[in-house]
Amino acid sequence: MNHQRSVSSAIQASSPAIVLALVTWLVSVVGALAAITLRIVDPAPLLADPLGFGDTALIGFEILGVAFATVGAVLVARLPRNAVGWCMVVAGVGHALAGLTAAAAATVSAATAPPPDWRQMTQVLAWLGLLFTISGTGGLAGLLFIFPSGRGHTARWDRFARALMIFGLTLLAVLLFQPGPLQILPGIENPFGVMPDARPVIGMQLGKPLLAGSYLLTPIGAWALVSRYRVASPVERQQLKWFGLSLTVTVGGLLASGVWSAGGERPPEVGLVVFGFAGALVPVAIGIAITRYHLYDIDRIISRTLTYAVVSALLFALFAMVNLGLQWTLGALTRNQPALVAASTLAVAAAFNPVRTRVQGIIDRRFNRARYDAERTVAGFADRLRDEVDLPTLVGELGRAATHTVEPSSTDIWLRARSRAKQAAG
Repeated sequence: MNHQRSVSSAIQASSPAIVLALVTWLVSVVGALAAITLRIVDPAPLLADPLGFGDTALIGFEILGVAFATVGAVLVARLPRNAVGWCMVVAGVGHALAGLTAAAAATVSAATAPPPDWRQMTQVLAWLGLLFTISGTGGLAGLLFIFPSGRGHTARWDRFARALMIFGLTLLAVLLFQPGPLQILPGIENPFGVMPDARPVIGMQLGKPLLAGSYLLTPIGAWALVSRYRVASPVERQQLKWFGLSLTVTVGGLLASGVWSAGGERPPEVGLVVFGFAGALVPVAIGIAITRYHLYDIDRIISRTLTYAVVSALLFALFAMVNLGLQWTLGALTRNQPALVAASTLAVAAAFNPVRTRVQGIIDRRFNRARYDAERTVAGFADRLRDEVDLPTLVGELGRAATHTVEPSSTDIWLRARSRAKQAAG
């Protein structure tokens, strides 16, 4: 009876959280569909911004928002006291509605002969876009300091996370109610600029110090994750691996796209596109980590990812060296460039399996130690018992191999006795 009462009270206590999670998920899905539909029906030019936001980036951000809101809603329903789910809901709804307000503002501002009050409507929509964009970004930043437990791993980091939240809310208020142009949309005046003008003190554009602060926040968040990993339990370390790998893919793609397209006056859209589409991997990784579904597969995924990245780099270098070497040695004899490329490709194909095997062993030794040790144990077992015929020795070695390979709590070996008919025939 007591157990049933506790379960019933827990369900009643979490029912408001479930309702709120469902509502926020529906808001994000409807907002994403409405934003994409609006861009298809009325593809008016988006309002000019200093970040390079365009239609492809909008679709990526909508996918990112729905992914975060979906996983966040599931976590809120299952673990309403864990702040990770709530941060994900804020991030998801923020990014989904930011795209919707951007699409709506473009439609309203591009209307032919709009009524006088439509200009104010454009300003309000742009202001809402600023609100949702900063809120979504804040939700993402908070995950760096509270994943996976929902709070800082030490009292000091917990205080820092709370202070960061207070600072973020203060900064949001300053950006939302500062007179003058909106920070992410400098061509739009703030319709709610009711605070004292701080631009003479901190500069005309608050976006630049805000961007510099985000660059500073990234290494601090990475430091928090590394610090948590060092004191984490084995299960929490696996969870952090999932989270860290998804962040590495997202940030790495963002940095690579930024370096690749650097040099333009206006930031290219490709960076935001990579962030939107690759960032959708982060909520998937968080969902796997929190629910612990296939949690321990992360070692294999990291091992394979690193292996194929290193192998690809080595084979690319080999292809370049072989191609240049053939051109240098045979360039005077032949002008057939396709033949040189084909020869280089054959050399790379012949080297693929040896290189992959060697690199796989080196990386497994460091990042997938369980698999590496298991393979060594099985290989040693096969070598030792290839010519062994003594049954007790075989049984003992088999039990030791199973213990070292999968580490069971206990081992029992069952041998099927031959039937009497087979024994008589033998």
